[in-house]
Amino acid sequence: MENNLKIFEHSLANLEPFVDDYYLKSGNLLIAEDPKNPTQLMKMNAALIEAITAYAFVKKHGNKSAKIDALEAITSAVKSKNINYSEFVSFWPVVDISHSIFIKMNHDMQLETIENIVEKYLEFRHPIYLTYGYSPTTLQVGKDAKAHKESGNLGVRKVAAMLNASGFKHADTDTVDDFISKGDKKYIEADKKGKKLFKKLLTAYGIRFLWSNKKEKKLPDVLIKFKDHIFIVEHKHMKESGGGQDKQINEIISLISFQEKNSKIHYISFLDGVYFNLFSKKDIKNGKILTQSENIKKYLGMNPQNYFVNTAGFKKLIDGLG
Repeated sequence: MENNLKIFEHSLANLEPFVDDYYLKSGNLLIAEDPKNPTQLMKMNAALIEAITAYAFVKKHGNKSAKIDALEAITSAVKSKNINYSEFVSFWPVVDISHSIFIKMNHDMQLETIENIVEKYLEFRHPIYLTYGYSPTTLQVGKDAKAHKESGNLGVRKVAAMLNASGFKHADTDTVDDFISKGDKKYIEADKKGKKLFKKLLTAYGIRFLWSNKKEKKLPDVLIKFKDHIFIVEHKHMKESGGGQDKQINEIISLISFQEKNSKIHYISFLDGVYFNLFSKKDIKNGKILTQSENIKKYLGMNPQNYFVNTAGFKKLIDGLG
């Protein structure tokens, strides 16, 4: 098994890409490739715009019944799937209204809320949007702009994909005996299904896992078995610093400061994303990056069984296990 400081140096010599294929979102289209065959969302958004225009007309001409009908049509339309990507619902944060809260309102309150929003929308947006022209592409742009919210467990999927490529198998078992005895290269994810087995394995291997006690009993992302060695992996995907991100960086660094009595129990801090590249800069003389880098090297020196890696370092480590 390779020296942990050499693995870290390998990571620093093979930096993170700015675009990582593992984090590409599905990019599914909400709009039709052929405008002649509009999707249901395109139809609903067109109906929504038409209802807003109708509301403006009947308000001007004092037709109360038609005004209520227009409000009903708008209220119905904004309950459609993915309509939150429309120009109209995208405007709601401007007037401090949440679509999720709106959905929970009773019908009468929804109508009142819609009327208030439409009034402001007619004042600030609708006329100018009509001047430039509404476009279904806005729906797709809105979805793409929020693609970061689809990340979910992409990081864990990346770890699993890399393990699969290196010959490890996902352990589809609920029992400790099966996990320990059947196969030398396997792993589990500490998700809902794997959480129970993970806790049992901690007991079976006599792992204290004190880091978890300091993190409100947080479980790591993946547990790997290679012969009689156990690797506990915590993964973070970081692109920039600041606020909560700094806390997460320090949290993942702290993992490798812990050690078990059994030297065959390893902690792996896996940090990918371009934030990792900051550790490679040669001109760092002070600040948090220098402190973080020094802590990583200090903990690796104290605990030779632990590892701090990026994508290249993790690949080198697991490929080297044979």
